Amino acid sequence: MKANSFLSLCCLLACLPAPLLADDSFRCGTRIVSVGDAKAEVLLRCGAPDWRDDWSEQLIETLTPATERRITIAREVWLYDLGPTAFQRILTFENGRLNDIATGERGGVAVDASAGDCAFDTLAAALTQYEVLQRCGAPFFSDARHEETLLVLDEQSRRVIQKRVDEWTYNLGPNQFMRILIFENGRLTQVRRGARGE
Repeated sequence: MKANSFLSLCCLLACLPAPLLADDSFRCGTRIVSVGDAKAEVLLRCGAPDWRDDWSEQLIETLTPATERRITIAREVWLYDLGPTAFQRILTFENGRLNDIATGERGGVAVDASAGDCAFDTLAAALTQYEVLQRCGAPFFSDARHEETLLVLDEQSRRVIQKRVDEWTYNLGPNQFMRILIFENGRLTQVRRGARGE
């Protein structure tokens, strides 16, 4: 009897709908956005993001020796800072549709890097530029360039990833080495030391 009751309970739980806010949903005030929503729908429900970045990838397939098919994938990331009592939400769009919802760090107010609040050598890879700005403040100098990476997937398919590389320099004064932060498509990839600051 107990086994049958347990099986009935399991069947009942399996048939229940998923929780209202799973990893594929995000609540903006009283509204909800979900994976699959268009950018316009997210903008209407949540307003403008606090930070955004975009780039594209191109998939190249060889159909015949004389014919290729190129498919461009537009990618965009929006970050919503919900304040110091909540975690940031990072929304990734693919060709105009919400593709992923991730949780970032706690939100908050930007700090001043010269006050020593930013531990540059402990910054984690993959932080967004916005998250670095929140921790470290604005850089002394920034520069950007574009690069393309060609990935060979198989004999008939290649992927071209077009990326923007940003280089931010923080001048921490004459007693410290400058810090140079490298971002690829808005995500931190490297922190290195420069010459002494001034």
